[in-house]
Amino acid sequence: MRGFLLLTVLLSLCNSLHAQDWDRRHRFAKSYFGVSTFVSPSMQNGSFANASGEVVQYERSGFLSPAVNIGATHFWGHADFYISINTSAIKLGDDELENSIYLGTFTGLRVYPLPSKPGNIRPYLGYKFSPLRSRQTDVSGQKYRFTQVKSVFDVGLGWQLPNFYVTIEYGRVVNPSFDTYLSRTIQGRDRFPTQLLQIGLNYTIDSTQPANTKASRAANELFSGTNQYGFFFGIGPSAAFPIASSEYITEQYPFLDDRAMPRIFPDLVVGYHFTKTDLVTALSFRPMTQKREAYGFEQTINRNSLILEAYQFLGDYHGFAPYLGIGLSYENLQLSEVDNGTSISDVTQNKFSPAVVFGWDIRPSEKGDWWVLRTNLRYSPFLRFSHREQDLSLQHLEFNFIQFVMYPQRRKKVSG
Repeated sequence: MRGFLLLTVLLSLCNSLHAQDWDRRHRFAKSYFGVSTFVSPSMQNGSFANASGEVVQYERSGFLSPAVNIGATHFWGHADFYISINTSAIKLGDDELENSIYLGTFTGLRVYPLPSKPGNIRPYLGYKFSPLRSRQTDVSGQKYRFTQVKSVFDVGLGWQLPNFYVTIEYGRVVNPSFDTYLSRTIQGRDRFPTQLLQIGLNYTIDSTQPANTKASRAANELFSGTNQYGFFFGIGPSAAFPIASSEYITEQYPFLDDRAMPRIFPDLVVGYHFTKTDLVTALSFRPMTQKREAYGFEQTINRNSLILEAYQFLGDYHGFAPYLGIGLSYENLQLSEVDNGTSISDVTQNKFSPAVVFGWDIRPSEKGDWWVLRTNLRYSPFLRFSHREQDLSLQHLEFNFIQFVMYPQRRKKVSG
């Protein structure tokens, strides 16, 4: 994750050395959406605990995983930022025991040494990360899950057509092995796929070049010189990555999935953009549900977070505008636990928590657009749920990859 963010910053700083150019910034990015198929042709043997408590191995077949892609090529074809939202895996054979690997949502970057252009096939190097989840059912029918965020390094080819973008790649998973529980007390060793093949077909949309008009130039001059017309609202899908272990889980219930991710959730925002100074104040709401379950034990944490935040844009590099800021959130936290059908915990806590906020906008016309695509990341370093004199960590890195942000005052001014 740190490498992905660092590379993003380095790319933006490199491009800041070039003078701003109106025509050049309107060729900066091209969006796309489409589908992919990830394939793991083979898996190593799995293991389970039989009725006598002995660890037994069994053969596991490979699988394929269809995914939905959303992304954009940036920096005039040199970089491709994307997410691939995986659906349910399809097994390539029948196994003795019910099991599956869920690849989660990949967030990735492809770097093209030679720019990707229509009509050309170009090689690329890539990096992506995702929570990988192992699911297995034991001989008595009880289920177990284990989640870890894994990095994947890729090599591949990208083929740009006038309206389509095709990718073919080979990826190696970093550190695929992990410890697992085969019952509440028996541990084993398992492994995620070591290699992944991918083929993707995407439809491209150029949303920046059509904004290269006299009207957008005039709007940019108007909005850049005033703090009026700054009201905005937005919505986008978001994910949260646990980045710290929970003392309560590791000591009380080590067979639970400590790093279980919250489900995908919406990020709803309303705010004001002081356009002249490029400062934003906003109020954002995110409802999150994090669930752990294994061998008859279920734990659910519902988090309703309302955050007041302020952030400053740190320049505009041909349409790539990073920002950094702080926030203070009000957290409504609810914990429930059920052990083999019996409720053992039902607790609610309310608290305030500081947060760091950062991300970037993609701006075709600098400050003249009535809508933009925004990426939000948030981190609450001190957020925890205290229960039975121990802590459940809620130190999550929230990642809202693409948020659609609309400025209704700007739209009314431009269209009126």
